[in-house]
Amino acid sequence: MRFLHTSDWHLGKPLRHLRRDREFEDVLQEILDVARMERVDCLLMAGDLFDSMAPPPEAERMAFEFFRELYGAGIQAVVIAGNHDHQRRLTAFGRVLDLVGIHVRAEPSREGAVVGIRGRDGEEAAVAVLPWVPERQVRTWEAMRGERMESFQQYADVVAELLVDLERSLPRNVVRIIMAHLFVDGGIVGGEGAGERPLHLGQVYAVKPQRLPMVDYMALGHLHRPQVIRRRPPVYYSGSILQLDFGEVGQRKCIYLVDVSPGKEAQVEEVPLTKPRPLYDLGSPRTPLTPEELRAEVKARGDELAQGYVRVFLRAEGLSHSLMEEVRRAIPTAVEVKVIAPRPKQEARPSVRELSPIELFTLYHRQEHGGDPPDELVRLFQELMQEVHEAP
Repeated sequence: MRFLHTSDWHLGKPLRHLRRDREFEDVLQEILDVARMERVDCLLMAGDLFDSMAPPPEAERMAFEFFRELYGAGIQAVVIAGNHDHQRRLTAFGRVLDLVGIHVRAEPSREGAVVGIRGRDGEEAAVAVLPWVPERQVRTWEAMRGERMESFQQYADVVAELLVDLERSLPRNVVRIIMAHLFVDGGIVGGEGAGERPLHLGQVYAVKPQRLPMVDYMALGHLHRPQVIRRRPPVYYSGSILQLDFGEVGQRKCIYLVDVSPGKEAQVEEVPLTKPRPLYDLGSPRTPLTPEELRAEVKARGDELAQGYVRVFLRAEGLSHSLMEEVRRAIPTAVEVKVIAPRPKQEARPSVRELSPIELFTLYHRQEHGGDPPDELVRLFQELMQEVHEAP
């Protein structure tokens, strides 16, 4: 049987102020074209279908249009919820989508955790699923298992045991797959500002790779960088379908084609995605560019930069209107300009404990925006501080 593994679509996620609906549509069409051309039996979508628990209508339209086209091509799908998705909302949609072979499993549960798939050639597969497990559900895990735990265990230990339960529930003599949205210890995350939520990447959430069950293929979602956790038997993160934020600069984006039959080693092929627009950083917080250096970069890389979106770290005393206009003219695709003010060589840094709230606010504004806050912003800050102090 042939599967297509993808995850972390994050439909509806903007890039700073910029909506990327057209880009999402293009890459979804590319995934659909691959699924059709390669005669895929089933698509595995390993969580974070949407970027937020209340996605905009346009994001929902894109998702349902994709599944409509998938159904028209005779391709089944198994979809699970990630930590960005609203589990009950997806469960409600899934009641309808299940009628057309799009099997949505949004909430961790023993019931319905194994989805049976029949391929075009009559082969059978069983896909066991583990959507994102909220920490509050781990605390009532004994109810999910139908038994009582003697003591509370760490989140990662509980999730590892749930995976073992899933493996045991899979029938023999069919293709055996587990799909989950989780963090495996040792997995490579994005840089600062990447789309993964840092809250859900700590060690308490990290399942040890040696505790992953042995099945024909394990399809993972949650980390945005495509990567191999284990080759035999294979455990893969497919990663996000776009460079979702500047923490993902330089990351390749792909999907995986997986050919597997019962009792045979799975063959995994990486299929690069060509539609996403790349993100570029010019300069960095530690090495911002002077205006002259920025002009040289644009002259050397102008055509390349025009194909993506750009974040600029600029070394200047402040972000004047004329300087901003110059950056916009030089780089129309710039979506963020961060000004880093030069510091005196012997600058004495005061202790935070010694500063008043207004001094702390002013220091923050200097570091983030390269200069003192405007008077009206200072007045507003003082008014808010006064309200806080006068509150009962």
